[in-house]
Amino acid sequence: MSFIHFLEQTENMTESPLSQANALPGNLLRRCHQISVAIFLRKCEANNLTQLQYIILSALDEMGSLDQITLGGFTALDRNTVAIVVKKLEERGLVDRRRSPEDRRSMLVTITEAGKALRVEAEPAVIQAQEDILAPLNEEEREQVCGLLQRLADENNALSRVPIRRAG
Repeated sequence: MSFIHFLEQTENMTESPLSQANALPGNLLRRCHQISVAIFLRKCEANNLTQLQYIILSALDEMGSLDQITLGGFTALDRNTVAIVVKKLEERGLVDRRRSPEDRRSMLVTITEAGKALRVEAEPAVIQAQEDILAPLNEEEREQVCGLLQRLADENNALSRVPIRRAG
C-alpha cells in the first residue's frame, strides 16, 4: 500500500488531524528515536554515556585519530555536534584533541586508553539497549525492521543534512 493510499484511506475515516499526523512515517521515526535515546540513556547510565558519545568513541577506536570533520562524516554528525560531543569526551579524559600538524586549522581527535576501556565496558549495556528497543518484535520482525531501517538510511543518505561517509 502506498503512503498516499494510506492517507486517502484515513481521510475517509473520521480520524482527527492529530491522529493522522501521529501516523506519519516521519513522526513515527521521531517517536522511535525518542524512545531509543531514553532506553540507551537508562541502560548506559552507569557509564555516563550517550548514543552520540558511543558512536564517536567507536569510530575513533576503529579508525584511529581523525580530524573532527572526517569524524563527523563517518558518524553522520554535523561539525557543531561533533565539536560539542568531543569537548565533553575530552573533559572526561576519554579523547585527546590537538592541532593537526598538516593543517593547523584542523583538530585531530584521538581516543585515549580510558576512552577505549569505557567503550568496551559499555558494550553489554549498549547491546542490552538494542535488545530493549526491539523487545516488542519477534526475531523475524527484528531482522525485517533493521533491514528496512538500514535501507531507508542508505537509500536516503544523500538527502541528509549530514550524509554518512563510508570508510575505504
